[in-house]
Amino acid sequence: MKNRLSYLCLISVLFLSTNAFAQSIGEEDRITASDIQTVVGEWTGTLTYIDYSSGEPFTMPANLLAEEGKNQFQVILNYVYPNEPHANSKGKLKMTEDGSQVNISDVIAVERKEADGLVVTTEFSGKDNNQKATIRNNYIISQDKLVINKEVKFEDSTEWLKRNEYNFTRKED
Repeated sequence: MKNRLSYLCLISVLFLSTNAFAQSIGEEDRITASDIQTVVGEWTGTLTYIDYSSGEPFTMPANLLAEEGKNQFQVILNYVYPNEPHANSKGKLKMTEDGSQVNISDVIAVERKEADGLVVTTEFSGKDNNQKATIRNNYIISQDKLVINKEVKFEDSTEWLKRNEYNFTRKED
């Protein structure tokens, strides 16, 4: 009986320590509300995208006004295209409270780099150009730099195609 009790205690300790270790690993792949709040402000830069019909890249000026959303887990993105105002648009940068998703896509990697700031990668299954694909978004967020790009890997391919990229620097006052 005494041996059995010792054995159960040992198993319990191992389980709890393993569970705590697993949770700490998972928390590294999470973002926080303060991470996305870093985006709030005025940005200037470019949008480069691959034209669906020609397959060629096209770059145009783009500005971004990022405003606080309805709570700390959301930022409203107002995209302004100075040379094509009819294309102006709005979006959101919205994360789950536990930091496991951004814009309903699973966070698959989080890197905190001194030089680049925060690098967040998300993925989801969807369609691009009417084809089934895995869609990956990469966010590079720092005090003075914001890069958001979209990559696509079609179901029958092993290659990633960079579909578009916003490249912003914080607007100086």
